[in-house]
Amino acid sequence: MKQNRKPVPFHVVQGDTEGTTWALPDGAIARLGKGEHKTPGGDVKLSPNGTYFATATSVGLWWYDVSSMSPIALWETERGGINAIDFSSDGKRISIANWDGILKVMEVQSSEIITQIEKQDRYVHIVCSPDSSKWVVADSSGIIQVIDVKTGQCLASMDRGAHEFQSNDVSQLEFSPNGQYIAGTVENPELYRDRKVINPDSEGWQTYVWHSKTGGQLVKFAGRNFAFSPDSRLLACATPDETVNNANSVPCFISVYDVVKGERIACFAAHSHWVHTVAFSPCGQFLASSDTDKTLYVWDLAKWTLKEAYADCGTPFYTQDGRLLTVMPRRGNIEVWDVEHREKPQTIERQFGSLGHKWFSKCPQVAIAHALSDNGIKGDAQTFSTLREPTIFPDPILFLPDGETLVSRSDTTGIVLWNVKGKHAQKTLLKDIRIASFTVLPCGNVFAAHIEDNVRVWDAKKPNEPIAEFTEQTRLTWRIAFAPTSDRLAVGSREGTIYLYDFKRNEKLKPLVGHIGFIWSVSFSPDGKRLVSGSDDRTARLWDVESSEEIATLLLDEPCTLMAIAFSPCGSVIAGGMFGELRLWCVETLTMLFAIPQPQTQKPYALAFSPCGKYLASGTWWQKGMEKMAIRLWDVATGENVATFWGHTTDIQSLAFSPDSKLLVSGGFDRTILLWDLKPFINS
Repeated sequence: MKQNRKPVPFHVVQGDTEGTTWALPDGAIARLGKGEHKTPGGDVKLSPNGTYFATATSVGLWWYDVSSMSPIALWETERGGINAIDFSSDGKRISIANWDGILKVMEVQSSEIITQIEKQDRYVHIVCSPDSSKWVVADSSGIIQVIDVKTGQCLASMDRGAHEFQSNDVSQLEFSPNGQYIAGTVENPELYRDRKVINPDSEGWQTYVWHSKTGGQLVKFAGRNFAFSPDSRLLACATPDETVNNANSVPCFISVYDVVKGERIACFAAHSHWVHTVAFSPCGQFLASSDTDKTLYVWDLAKWTLKEAYADCGTPFYTQDGRLLTVMPRRGNIEVWDVEHREKPQTIERQFGSLGHKWFSKCPQVAIAHALSDNGIKGDAQTFSTLREPTIFPDPILFLPDGETLVSRSDTTGIVLWNVKGKHAQKTLLKDIRIASFTVLPCGNVFAAHIEDNVRVWDAKKPNEPIAEFTEQTRLTWRIAFAPTSDRLAVGSREGTIYLYDFKRNEKLKPLVGHIGFIWSVSFSPDGKRLVSGSDDRTARLWDVESSEEIATLLLDEPCTLMAIAFSPCGSVIAGGMFGELRLWCVETLTMLFAIPQPQTQKPYALAFSPCGKYLASGTWWQKGMEKMAIRLWDVATGENVATFWGHTTDIQSLAFSPDSKLLVSGGFDRTILLWDLKPFINS
């Protein structure tokens, strides 16, 4: 029986069971969101004893208790940006790779670093050998190697043949149960340069089997989503119809290969849809396969025949005692079923875009372990607050006029309303709809959202009853803004036109025409009569909203892209962020007031004026070599740097002040929102 080796509870704050105040940077009072889950190479892993799991995020490594689904520790926050993880088979150690190409092997109970490897390329897959002595890793160039856990020495490199062009194309990587073999699926995608395919010999999806000691290739075939048999002799994989001469043919067949002989010994053709999962029973006598049509088949490998078929099933998983369970999302919940007995051990409630959805889709074993925890089968539905925190897309982040509610959009669907005082998500609007961007009317609870190529305006209290809707025959950008006190709405486009609407009358107005590139930023003056814009055509322009005519092009020393631009609350100053500096202009004279030089590695991307007009906040864009991004608070009158905060692990994409100017919120591309206390730095 495996020991229950719990991780060191780093950064846990007594009384905070959700982790919103764990490991906060200096000056921050809360963190909303747990960070981005980015890598497909195993960023959610269940511990070997099934009592806790770890999840790799842009913030750091979060640890959770399986039975309660509550966080119990937060590791590696100094840099964050965790790329891939895996446990040793005995549960004593965990390997952690980050965005900077650093791989650590650490003791779970003490966090002691056993091995540390640094390389220029980042690891995106890590898998431990059954005897815990080796790791097979894949980097972002698609290179696969076997590494000794204690020494960090490369023991073998997997032979993929000659590749003129390399890319991060490894989607699955596994050791066989006996440790003798390594299987990996690679995409071999078509690569383009100047709109031309530069590798016409691309093979499409291929699965390889290598010898773990030598890296020599044993088997190679078109296919994906594989599984080893318990005795390591067989490998089952979803493969395409070989009668169709197309590398992108749907993998709806199940092929079984004899690894030792290097040949296919069986092929099952019952599925008519994409097979996404195959699983061997612990005894090795049966094979389960499921497809995107929710059909699950069980195959008898002694007779090589279909044993049973089940409809309306999800991802199959065999328990150690041989029970076949299935995990599937349904009507906003996660359900775990005993397939043979058609019993439902547990329903786990979740919200769209919740962290729980990501955990269970990336690692169904977590859902299985949770369903079977606390004395096994449960019949009652259970709700866990940690499952209800949505993932965040950081641009934009806005306050509602009451100053008590913060608004962001989910990483998947819907717009999330956050309780600022309580530091938690309280409601999701349009939770079934993917939102490209949105904005909020400063003087009222009216929203506008870009949904596909439509623009919809609605009252926050009636999200399903639009006030107005507009459709354009062009691709809009995510830059959308209300005029603060009028009925105007502006939306940028990719070709440079800025579209204007009267949302109260549901009318399209004359668009602003002049830019010839992607619109990065739009901002109305406080009275709504003017609009300033920044474009990929490397100009910034001021417009008369009533006539839709250009007033002037803002003075620049040389053409450059202003990715952030903003009007001051009094309407007399325009601020723009560009590479190497912040620049402020006088609106009436269109002359530069002053420029604030910025470090060349820190490009201002997000800007926001405080409601009092005294301060300007700027956030930087990530550059290689930077560990944390800077948020700087400036005195608008003097250009003095009042304060600097360091917190997000990558680009600052949105900034917003509370109505009383005492709180600053920042949205980072790390998929978190940080709340910063400004009272020590401002004159209220």
